[in-house]
Amino acid sequence: MQVRQGNVRDWPFMYALGKIGIPESISPWRKQPMEVTLKYREEFLRGFWTWIQQSEAKVFIVEELKQEAEEAQSVHPLGYLVLHDSAREELTGLTQGWIMDIVVLPEWRGKGAGKVLLKAAEDHCREQGISYLGLAVSSHNVKALRLYESYGFAEERKLLVKQLN
Repeated sequence: MQVRQGNVRDWPFMYALGKIGIPESISPWRKQPMEVTLKYREEFLRGFWTWIQQSEAKVFIVEELKQEAEEAQSVHPLGYLVLHDSAREELTGLTQGWIMDIVVLPEWRGKGAGKVLLKAAEDHCREQGISYLGLAVSSHNVKALRLYESYGFAEERKLLVKQLN
């Protein structure tokens, strides 16, 4: 596996993959039909690349290199990570890297692609002199939580929700 910085040519892959991870990411507290959620996600994704460009966020693409013939190699994207490297922590105002989105193809989860993306984000933040890297994850997404905790992320706050009706 290798990681590289993404560009607008990666957008069709990111758009398609960005819809795949939704069922695992939705909190069980948020009760609405999956079709409604997916429609919202598609609308969000339509404007995401514009936001990436305007905010100067970084995109990392993890790829698999395949040897197809004796001299020919092909590259297949496995996942992406979007990093906002000039976010401000809301209580202290400290600059931090913030992982806006990270998604890996389902068949590549648990095989190191997520760790490669996290390392790329961490390396970038270190190169920029950024001391903190954060992200948000649904508390029921146990596989993602395990990945992040194994990579050194620690719980800092709890986001609480109460259903009112």
